[in-house]
Parts: sequence; structure tokens; C-alpha cells
Amino acid sequence: MEITQQLSGQHSFAIIFILGAPGAGKGTLCTHLARTYNLVHHSVGDGLRSWMRENRSASLAVTIQDKLDNQGFLTSKELNPFICRAIKDAINRKPEQVGIMIDGFPRNIEQLDSWSVWPFAEELPLSGGPNVDAKPDIVISLRVSKQNAKARYSARARDSNDSDEKFERRFAEYEVETLPVEDTYRQRGILIDVDVNGTKDENVSEMTKKLSESNLWQSIMVLGRTNTESRFLNL
Repeated sequence: MEITQQLSGQHSFAIIFILGAPGAGKGTLCTHLARTYNLVHHSVGDGLRSWMRENRSASLAVTIQDKLDNQGFLTSKELNPFICRAIKDAINRKPEQVGIMIDGFPRNIEQLDSWSVWPFAEELPLSGGPNVDAKPDIVISLRVSKQNAKARYSARARDSNDSDEKFERRFAEYEVETLPVEDTYRQRGILIDVDVNGTKDENVSEMTKKLSESNLWQSIMVLGRTNTESRFLNL
């Protein structure tokens, strides 16, 4: 089935943004959500690191590594092709998937603004109209204190570049650059705040509670299952 058919309608394939400070536990909670709700989890940071390992000699790889190691964000022009590829891969992976969670995007207003007109109109057209009111369908903000975030960040230590200094810089970037993104989506009525200052089990429980209370989330899941059934019937 063609991608254009699978993306027809406002919620035929849900696109969900996951935002939160470094150390908020996005990856852990996304793993739970993916398993529970038949969603694909795409971590923007992990995806970029994987691409760079395979394309070390590319000039873009150098730019990405510099921006990951130092301060700065990729522009939407640099980043959107990766997002588009992730969405296409998710659509083509398994027909039973309800949608995709994009973990760590958008991180600033420039990236958000690139969605003011659906940026993938040529490759992934939306029959409901090329505007951001259709996508993302919902945004989840994981709220964590700086103290807890720093403790988790230090404990995970993904690579040799992780340090207290890097955490402080990234947390400051989150407060200055990403909180306005969350505020924008909150004003649009599509953001769910989830307190994740507890243990893993407590955070999963709080997430489940918040989502069960959200009419928007429930409607996306119901429509996603309905569209999944329809896709099976049309295969």
C-alpha cells in the first residue's frame, strides 16, 4: 500500500513528540509506550549517532558531531530529512503500528516552525491538508527536577563526552530553547505534562494515569486501531 494512502486522514498514522530535559528518562518511558500501545519509538539523538557511524566521512556528519559535542542545534533543513526517513520507515515496518513517537524533537522554536507547513508534503502528503494542525497529533512533556535529571544523566554516562559540564549546558539549553516549544504546544491544547520524578515503576504508573485521563490520547489510540483494522482489510 502506498504511503499516501496510509497517511490519509488526520490520525491514520499518529505522530507523537516526546520532550523533556536530559535525564528525564525519555528512552525508558518510550520503550514502555511502544510496547503497550503498538507505537514505533524513534530517538532523534540515537538515530543521528547511528547515521554518523555509517557516514563518518560525510561533511554533515562532522557538523552533527560538532553540534552534539558543543552547544548548538541542527537546523530544520539539516534535521527534517532524518525525521522524514524515520516516519517512512515506521510506516513501512509493520502494518499494525498505530504511529511513531519522535523522542527529542523539536528542541527549539526554529525546528517547531518548520512544521507550520507540513515539511514532507512531496514525499508524505497529508490528504487532510498540509498544516501543522494535523501533525503532531499529541506532545508529551516529561517533567523532572534538575537534581533528579542530573543524577540520572550522571548514572547513565552514555559516552566519554558525558560530564557535569555537558549536563549543565544541555539543561540550560532545554530551559531556554525547549520550554518555549512545550509552552506553544500546551497553548494549542495538544500537550500532556507527566511528572517523572519518581522511580521507574512510579513514572510508568503516572504516565499511564495521565494518558488514560486524556481524551485526545484515547481518540488517537481508537482511531489508530480503527485505521489499522482498515489497512488489514485492504491488504
